[in-house]
Amino acid sequence: MSVVTSHGRQQLAGDPDDRVIDILNRHNVPWSAVAVYVLPRSGGEPQLTPCLDTRLADFEDAAEVLLYFNRNVNPFLFSLADFRTIESDNPGSQATEYFYQRLDNEAGNTESFLKKLSPEECRDIIADRVGDTIRQHVPAGAHIVVGVSGGGDSNALLYGLSQLTDHDVTIHPVILMGIPDWDAGVPRAQALCEKYGLDLRVIEADEVKELLGIPKDSMPLIDRFEQEFQGDDFEFLGTLLIRLALSKAARDLGTSYICTGVNLEDIVCENLFRVSSGMKPAAFPIRPIGDINLLLPLWLCPKRIIDGCFPKYSLENYDARYPCFSLGRNLYYSVVYAMQSQFPGYLEQVARGLSTLSLQDPVQYTLNEQLGFYVERSVPFPLLHRFQRMLGGAQPTTT
Repeated sequence: MSVVTSHGRQQLAGDPDDRVIDILNRHNVPWSAVAVYVLPRSGGEPQLTPCLDTRLADFEDAAEVLLYFNRNVNPFLFSLADFRTIESDNPGSQATEYFYQRLDNEAGNTESFLKKLSPEECRDIIADRVGDTIRQHVPAGAHIVVGVSGGGDSNALLYGLSQLTDHDVTIHPVILMGIPDWDAGVPRAQALCEKYGLDLRVIEADEVKELLGIPKDSMPLIDRFEQEFQGDDFEFLGTLLIRLALSKAARDLGTSYICTGVNLEDIVCENLFRVSSGMKPAAFPIRPIGDINLLLPLWLCPKRIIDGCFPKYSLENYDARYPCFSLGRNLYYSVVYAMQSQFPGYLEQVARGLSTLSLQDPVQYTLNEQLGFYVERSVPFPLLHRFQRMLGGAQPTTT
């Protein structure tokens, strides 16, 4: 079996029990990019054949299986089969690694590197990128309300903000309670904030309910959500609640800046969904929502490097996670990680392009009087009715 391109041929190895699709997947050859022709052993011209599910052993009269690439490009140009390893500056404490690719347009070739990273190197990368974002989008002397969870992203974000010694800002960390994942993170978040000399504000479950006008003595938030939106992912409501809580805390302090740990993969996933759904990208790394500015300083920080900053905290956060069953969420994250793994550096390029577009023509948010918070577009009545039914008919607080 060989891939045939205008650059030549490359043979693909396989076992008799392998299907054609298995061999393509193993060699990172997209099935949609090839036309499969089978050359008969008995002679004659190659025949275009639908056989992605055919085992090699079942090609009884085939001398060769030819996979003609649909375009005159080299599909193996970005292969990570050949790469150079760059050791960490602190080889005794390596925590993670990340692939980089150098593209030489004039020569038409690529060079791949696997960079080993110590926790110190990871923290330096995060601090640089967080610092760049804050300097560009937040005036010196500003107060920022920061959402924390006690996990790796929160730790890396707080570290990056703490290293901003040349651009003075005051950090106010906040954590929510009300669902098991959030509650479990409180001790870790308290330890983190103590480490950075910060006072953590813990918003209790009843106060979180109050943001939506839910009675304090009612059933837990997650049970209310699952009762009305069975099969949907609570994280969608959780994200809204975090924004509402941080916004209220910011108004209480007289500031307009709130901040969350949305990372590179998160931000591309969100906006890939939006563009695929016919919507323009949502503004980042700063997103005005009414009188509040949502900051996303980790927007150019890959999760692998974030996890490398403080591996212990990241592990505890992973162990506390619950499964997501949302097909859309699963799909877009899978696409994002496939791009990132197959083409190192491309995801950062996509993020920068989406950011430029999003800031040129930012999404406008308006206050929905019935819901009590800012939304991007009108909410269909059936969805509005379900949401209000979930709240128990309560009137939410305007936030």
